[in-house]
Amino acid sequence: MVSFINLSLFKTYVKVVENHNLSRTAEELNLSQPAVSKQIQALEEIYGVLLLERSGRKLKTTTAGEALYDCAREILKVLEKTDQVMEEISESRRGRLMLGASTIPGQYILPAYLKGFKDKFPNVNISMRIADTENIFNLVAERELDLGIVGAWIANRKVDSFKWLEDELVVLVPTGHRLATRSEVDLKELTTEKWVFREKGSGTRMATEEMLTSLGLQKEDLDIQVEVGSTEAVVSAVEAQMGLALVSRHVAEQWTRSDRLRGLSIAGGVSKRDIYVIYPRQKDRRRTVDNFLDFLKTNRTN
Repeated sequence: MVSFINLSLFKTYVKVVENHNLSRTAEELNLSQPAVSKQIQALEEIYGVLLLERSGRKLKTTTAGEALYDCAREILKVLEKTDQVMEEISESRRGRLMLGASTIPGQYILPAYLKGFKDKFPNVNISMRIADTENIFNLVAERELDLGIVGAWIANRKVDSFKWLEDELVVLVPTGHRLATRSEVDLKELTTEKWVFREKGSGTRMATEEMLTSLGLQKEDLDIQVEVGSTEAVVSAVEAQMGLALVSRHVAEQWTRSDRLRGLSIAGGVSKRDIYVIYPRQKDRRRTVDNFLDFLKTNRTN
């Protein structure tokens, strides 16, 4: 007989029993009180029994009504679980993933991981937005992105995170520079050099300023010729001999292949930084997002 019953009748009935009140139920379900009464009457006609009776100002269940309440709750629970299971199965195979990444992770690190994830979940639709770390944090905090991968941490009560990979800042110099034959330098000996910096808000800029502070230096102690908005612009400026730059090891490994640039390690182990995976602070996430988070955790390499 259940198959011939509109399940909304069960939902309304359970609400009425729990509220002990027709008008409150009508308000919660955005229905009129007569509409709620008609649904209860419809159930009573289907089963041929009285389900509810008045007790003062409240409604209480009859013996038959209590039995139907227990059964209706179980039916709705099974349906809810069914919907959840089927949604998870569908989502894990044909879901969507909205990523954000700062420049270094987005351009130099993530592509290989995205390929691996797509091999495992070929029907997931992935879109990735690249912006500076500060912007990615804001977009994740407002849940406009499912998650982000950034090169610096910014305290935000709306965001959770975990450290994903370790990165390292190196000094990028033209091959004709006096230091180009060295493999390592002390940053304090470079305070008289001209410099090219990333713009404020980028993860590399934040990591650079933190490193300078740890060495007792300030940005103002350096002769900064230009501040630019992209890694490629930094590299071009160094090639044009405008100054030296601090860049990710991942950047240096790619751009020093041209033999026009060299990447020099910084002495003292002060140039390490973490790449973070960030995501909105919430209890429930789509299965695709959880799948990708698990993938990043289990496939990371330093």
